[in-house]
Amino acid sequence: MRRKAKHKIMPTSLVAYAEVLENLGERQTQVYVVIRNLKSCNNQMIAEFLHLPINSITPRVNELRKLHIVMMDKKELCPYTKRLTCYWRVRRKL
Repeated sequence: MRRKAKHKIMPTSLVAYAEVLENLGERQTQVYVVIRNLKSCNNQMIAEFLHLPINSITPRVNELRKLHIVMMDKKELCPYTKRLTCYWRVRRKL
C-alpha cells in the first residue's frame, strides 16, 4: 500500500501568511496571540484572558477566520457559561 503524501507548504505561502500576520490590527494581534498560546479556546475564554468584553472579541475572531488564520477546533461546553460554544485554534504557526 502506498502512503498518501503529506501536503507541503510552499515557501511563497509562508511569506504570504507572515505578511498577513504583520498587517493585523492591534486587537486582532492580541486575540491571535491568546488563541495561539491557549491552543484551543472559545470567545469567552479569550475575553477573560484579555479582560475585555466579549463584544470586542467576537468580531476580531470572525475577522481572523475570514483571513484563514483561525479555524474552529471543536464544539464544547464553555466552563464559564455552561453553553455549547465553538473553540478556535490557529491554522498554522510561524
